[in-house]
Amino acid sequence: MKEEIKDKLRQHAGKILLGGTGALLALSVVTLGASLLSDGPAASDTQADAVIQKLEGNLGDARAKLATQHTALLVQLPGMDIERVNRDRATGRSLLLSLTDSSASTRTVKEQQVLLDTRYGFLDHKSRVLTEFVPEWMTATGATKGAGTTYTLADLDIGVSRVQGLNYSYTGVARLDPVRVGPDQNSAAKSEFLVFTYSTSQDGTVTSLDAYRASSKTRDALAAASEEQPSLKPTG
Repeated sequence: MKEEIKDKLRQHAGKILLGGTGALLALSVVTLGASLLSDGPAASDTQADAVIQKLEGNLGDARAKLATQHTALLVQLPGMDIERVNRDRATGRSLLLSLTDSSASTRTVKEQQVLLDTRYGFLDHKSRVLTEFVPEWMTATGATKGAGTTYTLADLDIGVSRVQGLNYSYTGVARLDPVRVGPDQNSAAKSEFLVFTYSTSQDGTVTSLDAYRASSKTRDALAAASEEQPSLKPTG
């Protein structure tokens, strides 16, 4: 029973951190909002700006505190190498950027597939990343008609999903915001959300990778949720 509890804690440590951040932010909003409203309709723009700045400061402090607690939790879990987790998270961020930078390139789908196949030994011609994700991503972002939309990585949350011996598996959720829209694209381009999974061996070598682009319905739901509760900023 004790080992089952530890396994569940390991798998959901990221959710604990995210939930704690939301709770602390909500508490700050209630407290500071009440302070502002107590001054009545005459509250000035200066007061409003001060509240916003204080909220941002409180959120930053809350994130830092919860990140420390999250690290401490991982260290306490049996078999968890926190240094390796941090290294693998940086690897995951790099993988994500490699998959998505094609949106602003002039490469064809075939050229992008060959590039990734050559760069990463764990991918082959049957990989879903190459056969499904790459064509869908480049089509959706306008890259199949030349340089498409350029995105910036706005949010990234990567958590350990499984530890099996010396192999670690991760699940990541990323939000990419458009910063420059291609000439053949709608100027009202929306944020894109991606879910990706990958595994690493003890020496940090990536052994598997998969990626999914959120559907329009899921994207809109995630976008609405992110407006209500800020997520974690990119790590690694």
